[in-house]
Amino acid sequence: MTLTSFYFFVFLIVTLLAYYLVKPLQKYILLAASVYFYLQVSAYDWKVMGGLMLGMVAVTYLGALGIEKTAGKIRTLILGVCITVIIAALFLLKYAFNLFSVFVSLFHWQADISWLQFAAVIGISYYALSAMGYLVDVYWENYGAERNPVNVGLFIFFFPQLISGPFTRYSEMREQFDTRHTLDYDQITHGMRRMAWGYFKKLVISERFGLVVSAVYTNYGDHSMVGIVGATLCYAIQLYTDFSGCMDIIMGCAQMFGITLPENFRAPFFSESIQEFWQRWHITLGTWFKDYFMYPVQKSKPIQRAGKAIKKVIGKKKGKRAPFYLSMLLLWILIGIWHGATMYYFVASAGIPCVLLIVSDLCQPLFAKMVQVFHINTECASWHWFRRVRTLLLVCICWFVVCSGSMENVGLILQHMFAHPWSYMTFGGFLETYGMTALDVLVMAAGVVLLYITDRYIYEGTTIFKVMDQQNYLIRVAIIYVELLTILFLGMVGSSAFIYFQF
Repeated sequence: MTLTSFYFFVFLIVTLLAYYLVKPLQKYILLAASVYFYLQVSAYDWKVMGGLMLGMVAVTYLGALGIEKTAGKIRTLILGVCITVIIAALFLLKYAFNLFSVFVSLFHWQADISWLQFAAVIGISYYALSAMGYLVDVYWENYGAERNPVNVGLFIFFFPQLISGPFTRYSEMREQFDTRHTLDYDQITHGMRRMAWGYFKKLVISERFGLVVSAVYTNYGDHSMVGIVGATLCYAIQLYTDFSGCMDIIMGCAQMFGITLPENFRAPFFSESIQEFWQRWHITLGTWFKDYFMYPVQKSKPIQRAGKAIKKVIGKKKGKRAPFYLSMLLLWILIGIWHGATMYYFVASAGIPCVLLIVSDLCQPLFAKMVQVFHINTECASWHWFRRVRTLLLVCICWFVVCSGSMENVGLILQHMFAHPWSYMTFGGFLETYGMTALDVLVMAAGVVLLYITDRYIYEGTTIFKVMDQQNYLIRVAIIYVELLTILFLGMVGSSAFIYFQF
């Protein structure tokens, strides 16, 4: 069962009916639906997945109670044991095979590690971090341990966000789970509209740009530097519409149950710096790692001591931000590991972003000096658009590595690009090469225009839905029908899964 399948719509309708018809049991119905959904999307036998779910809830629920009722070193020990158990499960089911394969290859071991090659456990990267965040919050006494295990289970495995986020805090969700929600027409219609926009982005826009990306990177030898750069820009649109479309579906689905989830994107392509981009992209992942890892590490004694040692070597002024850079380096290493235990994912998701952030921060005084020397008007539109395009191109360096598929391919494709900087292709040849029609190109162009309009509203502090609500009833209905008919007749259903499901 996928979010784009007919089976999911039947499941959603049945769950909504039960949810609103039996109000006293709403959170129990949601938990039962979440368990059923997870068992359906999993590649494992229901007994194995049921055991994993039960174990995750038990460790989180009992661990939090133990943390709350103890003090001192015992309290810290319980937190450490619980987090170790969760990380061990995550490591074994997601990372062990890839990491041990590296060692086997490096040291030429004659070891059979095929037993470590488990099928993908969908969503474990998300609910493992949610469980750890809950335990740490209880340890920090941000709130007390939950007494009802149903609430803990629902927080970890709430089905709309189970396999792709966004990350939530228990303090945000507890009251919403305990509230008995009444059927609300506006909540249902707004949720449906948000879901429809998500399906439009995924099925109508993302899948078409994916055709270009797949055609170019599968046979990069047939394309020039211009074609490969263009395909990388197409991947930026494909990934954004895929992931943000998935978030729209999830947010709209949750809204239909009267539950509000935190936003995960905020017009990232309007960012004017690398730092701003990562503050607007996958927001809840970044804030989770900053709050639960980076800031505590930055304040820790080892990092502070390392910072003082660096200051003695390079000077107090230059070494002032050393603790920040060290903690940020560790932060991005973890984010890279979270995305995948392969070298090219690590480079794309950790190495390049971290280097770009540190270099851009170090170069701020130089940039400020250049603005003064060349008398640049930083308030004009051209300057803002220059910064946005520059930021996008820098981020595309990461995505070029992702699209290449391996570090070996990165080198080969770069060699080919510089050897073949330019090639001419007719429009008919373009359509034939990418297996597209003129209508597909028109839809892609219209999709980019729509993305710009909707993200412009978000950047300015509103949304397309609020703007639509201010229009006349007939206009709103017409727009919704056009959107639904476009999805029905032009949507590429079943072409691929959501990209971020693999994490």
